[in-house]
Amino acid sequence: MVTQIERMLVEAWEKFCDYYDTRAPRYQDSWRPPLDRAGALESHWICWTEKDLTFHVGRFFYGILKENEESLFSNIEIHFEKSLDPRHFRDYLFVNRLEELRTRLIEEGILNQGYPEFDLIVAYENRPYRFLLCAEVKCFRGTRYVRDPIQVIDNDIVKLIAIRDLEIAKKVVFVLFDDYYWCNNVNTANAIQQRLDEIRNENGITVLFHTSEAKLENY
Repeated sequence: MVTQIERMLVEAWEKFCDYYDTRAPRYQDSWRPPLDRAGALESHWICWTEKDLTFHVGRFFYGILKENEESLFSNIEIHFEKSLDPRHFRDYLFVNRLEELRTRLIEEGILNQGYPEFDLIVAYENRPYRFLLCAEVKCFRGTRYVRDPIQVIDNDIVKLIAIRDLEIAKKVVFVLFDDYYWCNNVNTANAIQQRLDEIRNENGITVLFHTSEAKLENY
């Protein structure tokens, strides 16, 4: 069951990547006035913000769920940017671990106050069990949005490992769409790729990665 949910998210990601790679060249080609290559590089189509990326992954996931109309998946929903405040999960089996999660992330320097928020959660709607899957989603759009991309990645991985180790979520996934570094800073782009490979090998976390290179298809 959990493995199937993870596969569905991977499939949703693949559908988003295909959606982006198909549509982005159309937008840059039909822009008025016409864009040169530099203009296309600076443009951010489809995913104006990180929330847009999370939304697209979610909508494709729901489409896949609908295709699998077995009763096995009929009570599953996806939730976005949810704070894990114990007051929201009083009936859940893991509620006593949420304070431990918070303390752990404060000690790691990931959290200053309040409770951690996760970008995407897949859960049963009628069973107070562990989350089926949790994901952190990142969209890199420039240095003014991300000062240290490797640190940003590492912070999310710490969160995912913590929620998995405390048995609050059964599966964890890290999602990254690079709309900046691959074409503006080769050294940083290579460092990002290397770090993602390390995460896959060392932590057993599913990593989904794509770039916006398709927007330059017509140049």
